Amino acid sequence: MKQSWRWSDRSMESVMQRFVALNQKNLSYLGISACVESVNGKPVIRLTTSKFIGAIPIISPMNGKAVGDLVVTGRFGENAGELITLLDNSIKPEYSDKLQLVQDSQMTPPIFIECCKFVEIYEKAEMLKWRKFTNEIKISHQPNASTLWTEYALRNSRNPMEFSVFHNKCNTLTTNHLERLQLNYVLHLAIRVLESKRTPLRTRSVCSSQIARLKIKLRDRHYYPTNKIKIHTSDPYIIRQLKQLANTILNNNEKLAWRMDYAEFFERYVQYLLSDISKKKGARVVNNPHYGISIKNRPSWALNYLEPDIIIQKMNEQVVVDAKYKSHLFNLNNDSEELKNTFRHDLHQLLAYCSLNGMNKKQALLVYPSCNFICHRMTINSPLTTTEAQVLIIGIPLEKNKIEEVKDKLNEIINFNY
Repeated sequence: MKQSWRWSDRSMESVMQRFVALNQKNLSYLGISACVESVNGKPVIRLTTSKFIGAIPIISPMNGKAVGDLVVTGRFGENAGELITLLDNSIKPEYSDKLQLVQDSQMTPPIFIECCKFVEIYEKAEMLKWRKFTNEIKISHQPNASTLWTEYALRNSRNPMEFSVFHNKCNTLTTNHLERLQLNYVLHLAIRVLESKRTPLRTRSVCSSQIARLKIKLRDRHYYPTNKIKIHTSDPYIIRQLKQLANTILNNNEKLAWRMDYAEFFERYVQYLLSDISKKKGARVVNNPHYGISIKNRPSWALNYLEPDIIIQKMNEQVVVDAKYKSHLFNLNNDSEELKNTFRHDLHQLLAYCSLNGMNKKQALLVYPSCNFICHRMTINSPLTTTEAQVLIIGIPLEKNKIEEVKDKLNEIINFNY
């Protein structure tokens, strides 16, 4: 896009400033900060990402129009789109109905938004007696101008006793026409989506009264399955709206800007992997338990609770798991102070969770992303007590085709009575 901008050396910085100003709102949706800086005497645009991945439209500083999309992905090249479908309702991308993408996105918006709109407009369209002509074949004992004579001749050649029966093609003005039947079919789909567990409870409760009324009406109505409903210029305005929503539901391809907290996504992915393994071992998994903190005269900066990501419990034994979307296992040969300090913080946090387990021997997993499965064992012994903590630093790849391999290796690692 930058190559399509036209500037002189004197106007370069002003064009960049205009780019930042025009896209400030869109960039803030992904938590991206933007500024124009000078590097080697030349102005550059510096973009700093935050905790979100996602996609937003980008506005050109030359014409003020959306000309492309800015896509923020995970740091290590993983495809979140193929993994998020495994996580069911534990995490979902957020969508903005105010920002339309220019290109196709890996993540499609939740269709229940369109289903809510469809149900609402369908009820309004009920007040309009929308009628169309339909061609129906009716049986009569009298012929007319639309009698199907070829069919009559063939039928009478087989059975002469039907000489007084005529099949006449009639044009009838009715509300029960094909396009109405197609909209009834989309209404069935919309109600099914809104009643599913994938739809948030709040949305289901808001639409529940409308759905109850429409389900009663649909008992006596037929529907006709379709992949697309034709939109005519002669259609009433509210019918055109209804058809457009119906086609969106049928295709589910609207391009909306989206975002997702990636640290939370990684945490939910680790929970997904460990929940299957724990069930096989007869253990119970508790995700994000709250350890309450009581303080008299609580300072404003004090914590209300501690929250480990995962606790795996079997009988009186516990395994504490903390997932961190950080690059430690991609920098095994890097001894920078920043990496040491962040790892020290992660380890202290994990040991704080373990301290609430009364057993002398404690198990804990510190999980990071990695290209391949990695396991480093670390044993921490107290010089003052007999307490021992075994900490496993685990690296897991974020690839769908490696999930079974990761599960098998985690199954070997997690042991009770170690």
